[in-house]
Parts: sequence; structure tokens; C-alpha cells
Amino acid sequence: MKGRKKWIDVARGLSIILVVMGHSGNDVIDRYLGWFRMPLFFLVSGLLFKAVAPEDYLKWAVKRIKFFMVPYAVYGVCIAFLVAFYLKDPMSIPHDFLLLAYGGTVLGGWYGVFWFITCLLLVHLLMGFLSRYSFRKQLLVVIVCYGVAHIVSMTQMAKWDIPWNADVALMAIVYFFVGYTYKSHLHEWLERKVAFIPALLVWATVIMLNVTGIWDFRIDMKMKGYTQPVLDLLIPLACVLVVLQLCYWSSQWRATNALAFLGSITITIMYLHVPVNILFKYGIGLEYGTLVYTVVGVLVPLALAWIMSKSTILTVLFLGQQGFGRKTKPAPIQMQ
Repeated sequence: MKGRKKWIDVARGLSIILVVMGHSGNDVIDRYLGWFRMPLFFLVSGLLFKAVAPEDYLKWAVKRIKFFMVPYAVYGVCIAFLVAFYLKDPMSIPHDFLLLAYGGTVLGGWYGVFWFITCLLLVHLLMGFLSRYSFRKQLLVVIVCYGVAHIVSMTQMAKWDIPWNADVALMAIVYFFVGYTYKSHLHEWLERKVAFIPALLVWATVIMLNVTGIWDFRIDMKMKGYTQPVLDLLIPLACVLVVLQLCYWSSQWRATNALAFLGSITITIMYLHVPVNILFKYGIGLEYGTLVYTVVGVLVPLALAWIMSKSTILTVLFLGQQGFGRKTKPAPIQMQ
């Protein structure tokens, strides 16, 4: 795969699988994946971000909002009607519409992943605005955001339901900024393998401390569960570096083409893996564990995406401008 680096799509494909797996209900898996699952998603998104010229910002921002919020609204409406049918309660529809408009931590269950979309949109809008300034000014703002995010997390403000999880965007932009700003350095590190062993040692040490009960490290992006300012950056980044190195190595194998393809069509899996599994487990009455949950959560939305791709209107509404997989060679990643 030429153009955009294949390892990036492999990482995106792995990310969406880890998101599905983390929602399977296995507390142990969710705990350990929580260290890096969402930081990985935000950092990889930063790798693909390009600077926005000041004169183009408003037009670009409108396009970004449409790009994120049209599928958000369409999937939200469809799931709201599905929930009403499942519950046999039509009055749940306006109630769910209000929750979707507010977004963030008030959304759970069928809509449990919707917080990520609005949070990522806010990160895009903020980073697009900051990209006009020097690296030093960008870094200063990101450091302030990181500090404020931890103040929120370690006080009563953590219990506030902020619209669209805007307060979590203060934390998410840090990982996004790392991917955006250090993309050339990261690519060099992966080529030279310089960060793999140190990062792996950090990850292994933290796992050992947690397994033995000496220390309990947790991070939960959605619920603002990050209370250790230094380690909340160090540990997720160490885990992410290990994962990206593995993705970089494995991207040379043809067997990872499927994973790379999956990384180009994450939107339907992101929105539908929870509702699909709810219907399978509770609507139909099937009982299964993490492995089947993950397979169902990936393959069923993937099949639905393929079906929707046969319609131009459904493609625009549900799959976005990319459609079902990448149809053309993407532009090369811009190294800074």
C-alpha cells in the first residue's frame, strides 16, 4: 500500500478492534486496554491531521462539523428508533434525541461511543485553530489544556456532565498533538526501532505492578479518570509506541491488508458494534464472551457498511466521503 503509510491504517484497524473488545464486558480486558485504547485513536488521528491556513479556517471548520456530525445525527436517529422498537416505547425517541444533542457522559448503553465523535470534533477544531501559530505557542496551549484536564479530573468537576465531553477534549488534544507534531520523528523511531525496548519495559513494569497488586493504574477518557499528571501521559504513550511498532513491522505482511482495510472504514463499526451486540445478546438471547462479542461487533457492522455502500445516498449519510474502503490512492502523509 503506497501513499499514506500502510502501518497507519493497520493501527486504525487494530484500534477499532480494541474499542469493540473493550466494550465486551470483560473488566480485566477493559482495564488494561483502557491504558492506551483511546490515546492510540487520538494519536493516530493526529498523524493524519494537516495544518489549516487562517484564511481557510471557517470554511474548513464547517466542513469538519458536517463530516463528523452528519453521521452522528443519522446513526443517532436510527438507533433511537431501534431502541424505541426494542423497548416498545415511542416516547423514548424525543428523550434520546435530547441526550444526543447534549452528548458526552449523559450517553451510555446503545449510544456509549458517541462521546468520542464530538470530543474528536472539538479536538480537530481546536488544533485547526492552533496550527496557525508557532510550535512554542501550540505547546503552551496544550500544556495548559493538560493541566486543566487534570484539575477537572481530580475535583468535583469530574462529576459534571459537560456537553459533547468538551472537558475530555482538553486531555485528548495532548495525544492528538503528539501525533500531529511529532509524526516525522515517530516515523523515524519506528524505522530505527529506537523506542520499542524502552517503551516495552515501561509497559511490562506497569503490568507487573498491577498484576501483583502493588499499584493500581487506571485511565478512563470518557469518565475523566486520569489523576496522575505525569504517568497519564508517559504510560499511554509507552503502550502506544509498542503497538505502533508492532503495526509498523506487521504492515510488511500481506496478511495485514485486511486489518489496513478495516482501518479505512471504522465509522460504521464505531457506531454500531454496541447496538448490534445488545440485539444479539439481549434481543435474541445469545450468550457469549469477549471473542464472539468482538467478532460480531466487527463483522456485522462491516457487512451492513458493504450493503449501504451499494446506495449513493446511504453511502453519503452513513459512510461519509470515504465510502466503503479507500477507492483512490491517498495523499502521502505530510512530515514536519
